[in-house]
Amino acid sequence: MPTFTVRLADGWKRAGDHMSFILIPILLAVMQTDSIRQVLTYDGVHFGIKFGVPASVVTIWQFVDPPSTGVSVNAGLPLSLPFAVVVVPLAVLLRAGLSAGYFGAIAAHLVGRDDDFATSVRTYFLPFLAITVLPYLFVVPFALGAVGVGGVGGGGAVLGVIVILVPLLLAVGYLFWATPYLIVLRETGLLAAARGSYELAVDGGAYLAYTVGYAGLVLLVSAVATTTVVNVPAVGLPMGIVGGGLLGLVLNITTMRFVADVDPQSPSAGEWPERHRSGKAAVNT
Repeated sequence: MPTFTVRLADGWKRAGDHMSFILIPILLAVMQTDSIRQVLTYDGVHFGIKFGVPASVVTIWQFVDPPSTGVSVNAGLPLSLPFAVVVVPLAVLLRAGLSAGYFGAIAAHLVGRDDDFATSVRTYFLPFLAITVLPYLFVVPFALGAVGVGGVGGGGAVLGVIVILVPLLLAVGYLFWATPYLIVLRETGLLAAARGSYELAVDGGAYLAYTVGYAGLVLLVSAVATTTVVNVPAVGLPMGIVGGGLLGLVLNITTMRFVADVDPQSPSAGEWPERHRSGKAAVNT
C-alpha cells in the first residue's frame, strides 16, 4: 500500500482540482467563535500541541490549541442565554448540512458519482446531524460533572474526570473516525458505518498505521500553528483559517481515498501506480 506521504501528495494534487471545497473548512473555522475569542482576548505567550484523527471536516482548530480558560464545553459559539437557545441549534444544523455536502461531494468526485453538494446534503444530512450532536451529548455530562464536583471537592475531582475522559475520547476517536467517510462511500446509515469503522479499527494494520501517521502530522503542525495563531493573531489568525482550510481539504481527500482503499465494501477511488499497489484483499488479510 502507498505510504502516508505518498497518499498526502496525492491528496494535495486532487485538492488543487477542487479548490471550491476549501470554503467549507474556512466557514466552519470562522463559526468557532469561542476559539477565536480565546485567541483574540489572550494576553501573554502561549505554546501548545494537539493530537487528532480525521473524524470530521478538518479546520485550523484541529491544529491550534487555544489558550484554555478552564473546564468548558465548546459548541463553537458563545453559550450565553438567550443567545445559545436560538443560535446554537441553528449552528449545529448548519454544521451538519455543510459536513454532509462536503463529505458527499468529495466521495462523489473520488469514486465517479454524479452527486453534487446539494444532493449530498439531502442524502446524508440526518446521519451527519447525529455525528454533529453526539460529541456534545458525550462530553457535556463529564464537563458539567467536573464543574459541579470541582466547586465542592477542588481541583482533584476535576483532574479525576480529565484522567477518565481523555483516554476514553482517544479510544472512541480511534475506533470510529472512519464513520463519516463510510457513510458517504458505502451510502449507508450511521450505525452500519460505525460498525464498519470499528471493524477496520480492531483489525489494525493499515488503519492503525494511517491513524498514527495522521496523528503525528497533526502533532508537528500544531506546534507551529498554535504558536503563530495565538501569539501573532493579527496575521496568524486569518492566515491560519485559510491555510488550515487548504490543509484540511487535502487531509479529508487523502483520508477519503484511504478509507476507500482499505474498506472492501466501498467503491474504488482509482488505481495506484504498480509500485504502490497491493489491493484491498491484501490490506484486510
